Amino acid sequence: MKMVLFSIAAMLVVSVSHAAEPTCKTQAIGNHGAKLCVAGGSFQRDYYTLWVDGAQIFTLPDDYVEKISLTHTIPADAAIEFALSKQGTPQVTIVGGCVPESETQTTSSGSTAVETGRICSFTWGNEVIVKDLHFSFD
Repeated sequence: MKMVLFSIAAMLVVSVSHAAEPTCKTQAIGNHGAKLCVAGGSFQRDYYTLWVDGAQIFTLPDDYVEKISLTHTIPADAAIEFALSKQGTPQVTIVGGCVPESETQTTSSGSTAVETGRICSFTWGNEVIVKDLHFSFD
């Protein structure tokens, strides 16, 4: 029993130590800075995490980051809001996504489209926060 537990613990340590570091890119547009990171995760998925002005906004798996719309209704008595949420309307929406980019590859069995990367763009209300940020897959 002790050997089995040791083996399981050793496998966990090995898998954690070989985990790939996330790929992060930053972009500054106007007075705001954004950082978008892509990290491999469970179920053979990539996870996209967006930070704006140093605050984490979301983490989404690749299946759900293609076209997003996140709407926030600002309460009348709100005192603490993200700076970008204060655009003079009671609602503000973050929209955009990371759309797949693919190319056709020819093999001996024919041609097939292969996803080679993603291009990401987001707006927060009227403010562009990420524009055409490109991630390539190796």
